[in-house]
Amino acid sequence: MSNYVVVGRFNEQKDRQLKELKKLLSDEGYSVPEWPPHITISAYEDFDEELLCKWTSNFASKHTKQKISLHSLSVLPPRGEHTETAVICLDPAHSKSFVDFYYEFHKKYEEYCTGIGWFNSITHGNPVIHATIGIVKVIDMQKMMELIFSQDIFGEAEITALEVYTYPMRLIKRFDLK
Repeated sequence: MSNYVVVGRFNEQKDRQLKELKKLLSDEGYSVPEWPPHITISAYEDFDEELLCKWTSNFASKHTKQKISLHSLSVLPPRGEHTETAVICLDPAHSKSFVDFYYEFHKKYEEYCTGIGWFNSITHGNPVIHATIGIVKVIDMQKMMELIFSQDIFGEAEITALEVYTYPMRLIKRFDLK
């Protein structure tokens, strides 16, 4: 039993745009995640890899690619031991079709979405559906946001696949959506 994360991967153009943004932010000294660009769908603690891959495969085989609109940023505020930093995220519009897709994925195994999966859980309150861009000192937020706004990252995108990773990050398997 280990910890796992299921992510929704973007179409090639959006993936490229977000990788270019990550490089720019990294070159400017900001902390960016090592993960490929994605929206986190769920995160599990003490779960079985085979069950998760079977569920993800079955789910992906029955669902089409998800059109999403990425037109806003959000901030996950400082908390716990990280009192001087915040997380900047790109947020998808909460269209009914995408929210239904997200919630339907959580129909199985939601009880394992604890700890690392708290922000993604549908039973622990309203999930924070987001794509992490980077971590920033609170006093540097405006400069980082100005860099983000200078890039062509906002607009339409598509979730084309679900990927299962170990946590910390190691890709286990990719499941393309129809």
